[in-house]
Amino acid sequence: MSCEIEEKYRIFRSRARAFTLIELLIVIAILALLLSILVPAVQRAKEQAKISVVNAELYTIGLGLEAYALENKNNYPPTYVSCMNQSHFYQLPKELVSAKYLPGKRDEFGPMSTILEDRYNPGHTYKYVAPGDLVINQGQKPVKNKSKLWVPDGFPDAELETGQFYFNPKASPVTWAVYSLGPNFDLEDQFVIDLHYPVPQSTWYDPGEHKGIFTRIRLTNGEQTGTF
Repeated sequence: MSCEIEEKYRIFRSRARAFTLIELLIVIAILALLLSILVPAVQRAKEQAKISVVNAELYTIGLGLEAYALENKNNYPPTYVSCMNQSHFYQLPKELVSAKYLPGKRDEFGPMSTILEDRYNPGHTYKYVAPGDLVINQGQKPVKNKSKLWVPDGFPDAELETGQFYFNPKASPVTWAVYSLGPNFDLEDQFVIDLHYPVPQSTWYDPGEHKGIFTRIRLTNGEQTGTF
C-alpha cells in the first residue's frame, strides 16, 4: 500500500513541476513583449550617449581653436580641402595637432590630421570650415580669402532662407564651424547640398527624422551656438 501512495505522490509532483503548452506560450509572449519594450529603449540610450560624446568632442575642438587664436593674434587655422580624396574635405586643421590641442596623427602619411575621429564617419576627422584662408591639399601654402561659408540672413536668432557665402572673415557673422556628419548623412543628396550645411539650422540633427549634422559654431561676437 505504501508503494502505491509513493507512486501517486511521484506522479503528482511530476505534474506539478511541468508547464502546460498554454502556460509556455504565455511566458514566451510576455518575454517577447518585454524585449520589444526594452530593446528600443536601450538603443535610444546608446544613441543619446553617442550624441553627448560627439557634442563634447566638438566642444573640445572649439576650445582648441580659441586657444590657437589667442596664441596667433586672433587668427584661426585655414580650411583644408583635398583634390585627391574628397571624402576628407574640411578635415580638422593640422595646426591644432602641431600645437598639441588635439591628439596626434594615426599615420604620419595617412589622410587624417588627427586620431580624433568623427563617430558618425569612421576613418575621417570631424569637419572644420571657416571663411578666409584655404589650403588645397596638404603641404600647399594657404590662399587668402578663398574658403567660403554660407550664412543665412538673420542667423542665429531670426534665420531666413536667404543668405550668402562669406569669404572674408572680417565681413562674416560666423568665425568658424566644426561639425559631425551625423546619422544617415548622404553627401550625394541634392537636398543636403542645396541647404549649404553646416550653419543653417535646417541642416542640424532632427531626432524625429534621426538625421542631420551635429555642429558647434562661433559667432564673431564671441558667442557659440549649435546642437549642444
